[in-house]
Amino acid sequence: MPRHDHPRAFHHHPYPQRGKIPAHPSDRPFPAFEVIIVDGHSADRTVAKANLFAHRLPLFKIVDSPIRDVCRQRNLGAEEAQAETLLFLDADNRIAPHFLLGLKYRQEQSRTDFFTTWVKAEENNLASQAADTLINLYMESQKNTPSPFGVEAAFGATRTKFLKLKGFDRSPYEGARLLKKAVAKKMTFAVFKDPTYSYSLRRVRKLGTFNAISRYAVTEIYRLLDLALPKKKAASLYPMNGGNFYETEAMRQSFFADLRTKIKFQEQKDRLTALARSFLFAEEDSNTKH
Repeated sequence: MPRHDHPRAFHHHPYPQRGKIPAHPSDRPFPAFEVIIVDGHSADRTVAKANLFAHRLPLFKIVDSPIRDVCRQRNLGAEEAQAETLLFLDADNRIAPHFLLGLKYRQEQSRTDFFTTWVKAEENNLASQAADTLINLYMESQKNTPSPFGVEAAFGATRTKFLKLKGFDRSPYEGARLLKKAVAKKMTFAVFKDPTYSYSLRRVRKLGTFNAISRYAVTEIYRLLDLALPKKKAASLYPMNGGNFYETEAMRQSFFADLRTKIKFQEQKDRLTALARSFLFAEEDSNTKH
């Protein structure tokens, strides 16, 4: 089959396809797709876990990246790819066994240059379902504007057009910036309602819903107004440290929890000291009067 008939899963720093993988490549609907992992040498076990699937994936490759940066790693993976259709997936996505086949069908029918899909709640609760509904509706409302929005957790592109635009730049909304350039160049973008994938909301859970929404709102306002977000502000609003963010955030929260405990303990200690001193001085005053 021609090369462009084979969609490929390119993961910038992920586990390979998390859905059920058939025991033999010939069991798949289209066996010839690439899986590329760009290793930025983070402290997690991505590469070790990915290697467990290597014998099932004939076009599996690990590429070394001298710089740990999600945008540069994705660009490097795109340069290494042989297929014409690229799909960037986050490590903690969950996809169904026939996700790639469904996406292949949608992309071939639409002939679009860039694409993403609707997200689906990873947990069966009201908060998660509300979050993915908001994400999906927002993508739909923005898709035909001069500055469309797409979630980068599952972001597809034709390799030729992606490289022509020089790929992602380092920003909190690298996908949206790329799409804006694409639309300006008369390239096309589509949001597919299916197949869906489960998008991790762990950043929202880690930061807290209100805190996370506030951060996203600020970055989105900057994007919609076409304003440059200062680097320090961008780093504080949306740290791009991969899995290390959660370890750092956990350490930060632990530090402040310990600090609050110490402050509380110190307050109790101060009260006890004041109480003891009041008794002591009261006793001295009583002895002086006698």
